[in-house]
Amino acid sequence: MFDWLNLHVLALVAVAAQFGGMGYFAFLFTPLVFRYTEREDASKFLRQVFPVYYRVNAAIAILPALLLAPGQIYAVDLVTMLCVAATFLFAARFIVPAANRARQAGDTGKFMAVHRFSVILHMAQWIAVTVILLRLAQ
Repeated sequence: MFDWLNLHVLALVAVAAQFGGMGYFAFLFTPLVFRYTEREDASKFLRQVFPVYYRVNAAIAILPALLLAPGQIYAVDLVTMLCVAATFLFAARFIVPAANRARQAGDTGKFMAVHRFSVILHMAQWIAVTVILLRLAQ
C-alpha cells in the first residue's frame, strides 16, 4: 500500500516544505508585517522572529540530509542541505546580533549593509534549496 514511501520521498517532502516556508516568509509574511503594522513595531517584532526562523530552518535543512545519508548517490544533495543549515545557524548567531547592534546604535549604514548581506544569503539559500528540490523531484 505504501510502496512509494521511502527515505527519498520523505527527504523530498522536507525540502519542499523548506522551499515553501522560505518563500512564504520572504515574499509574503515579512512584507505583510511591515504593511499592516507601524515600522518600529514591525522591526521589533521581526527582531524577535528572525532568530527562531533561522534555527527552525536549520533543523528543517538537517532533516532531509539525515534522510538522504543512507543513499550514497545523494552526496551533493546532503552536503548542500548541510551547508544551508550551517548558513542558517551562522545567520542566527552572527548576522541577527550584528543587525540588532547596528539598529540599536542608530547606525543606518551598517544596518543596511548587514541587512543586504542577510537578504543575499537568504536568496542563495533559497536557490540552493530550489536546486535540491528539483534534483530530488526527478
